[in-house]
Amino acid sequence: MSKPATALELEFIEQIGPQYLALAAPPNAAKVRAWRSRSVMPWLNRLHAPVTGLLRRHAKVEGQRMVWVEGGRRGAEPVVLVHGFGASKENWLPLLPFISKRFHLFVVDLPGWGESEFCADKSYGMDDQVRRLADWLASRKLAPAHVVGSSMGGGIAGLLSARYPHLVRSVVLMNAAGVAGSEHTPFEQGLSEGRNGLIAHNMLGAYRLLATVMSNHLLAAAIAPAAAWDLISRRHVNEHLFRQLMANVPDSALPTFIDITGPAFILWGVDDAVLHVSCADTFQQLIPHARQRRLAGIGHLPMVEAPRVTARLLRRFWRNIAV
Repeated sequence: MSKPATALELEFIEQIGPQYLALAAPPNAAKVRAWRSRSVMPWLNRLHAPVTGLLRRHAKVEGQRMVWVEGGRRGAEPVVLVHGFGASKENWLPLLPFISKRFHLFVVDLPGWGESEFCADKSYGMDDQVRRLADWLASRKLAPAHVVGSSMGGGIAGLLSARYPHLVRSVVLMNAAGVAGSEHTPFEQGLSEGRNGLIAHNMLGAYRLLATVMSNHLLAAAIAPAAAWDLISRRHVNEHLFRQLMANVPDSALPTFIDITGPAFILWGVDDAVLHVSCADTFQQLIPHARQRRLAGIGHLPMVEAPRVTARLLRRFWRNIAV
C-alpha cells in the first residue's frame, strides 16, 4: 500500500530535520546579527546589464527589501525564476540568453538571499517564503506567470502553485526540495549526522560544495574562485537559514504539492548528488498529471550545467501548454 500523500511530503523533513537540528552546531548568533553583505554580485550585475538588458529592481515585501532583475521581451508571458539554498538570482544567468527573446523574465533573490535584505529576527521557513513570493507577484500585477524553481526554490514554487493558482500559469520543479526519495545521497545522509555540505567555511569547502551541486567538476573548479567569497562570508547566515528550513515544517493544513492542478513539469539531473533522482518519482506520485524529464550526466543545477538543453525543454513545455 502506498503512503498517504501528506506522509510522502513530510517524510524528508520529519526524518532528517530533528536529527540535523540536534547534531549540527548552531551558528554564532552574534555573527548572524552582525553580518552585512559584501557580495561582488552588484558589480557583476552592472557588468552584464548592458549585454543582457536586465535591469535591477527592488521593492519592499513584508518590510524587507527584495531585489530582482527584469528583462527579456516586455509584454510577453512572464517567467519567474527562483533560486535554491545558498544561491542567488545569478545562478540563472547561463539560461537567460536562450529564453529572453520570447518571455518577460523576472529573476528574483528570495528574501534573505543574494542582494535581498536579510533580517536575523525574521522567519525564513518555506511557508514564509511562499507567502512573500506571492505578495511580490501580486504587487507586480502580472498575468499568471510560468514559475521555475531550483532546489529549495523548486519546493517554494510548487507550494506557490498549490496555494496561489491564480498567480501561477505553470510550475517547473527542477531538482526540487520538499520530498524524500527511495534512496539518499551522501549529502542527505550527512544531514542526518549533523553535516551540511552546502555550507562552505573555506576555499576547499567552496569547491567541494560546487562539486556536489554540479557533475562537471572542472566547471566547479572554474567557478569556485569567484563564488568562494560570497559562500564563505555568508556561512553563519546560511546555517541560520538552513536551520529555519528544518525547524519550520510547512503547514500540512495548507495546500501542498498534491493540490497542484495547473501544468507542471518535473525536471531532474540524474547525477544529482544533493537530492536523489528518486525524489522525482515521489513528486510524480503527488502530481500524477506532471510531465517529467531526466537529464543524464547532469547534476543538481541543469540551468548552469546544460543551459541550452534546459531552455529547449522549458520552451517546449510552455509551448505545449499554449496549444
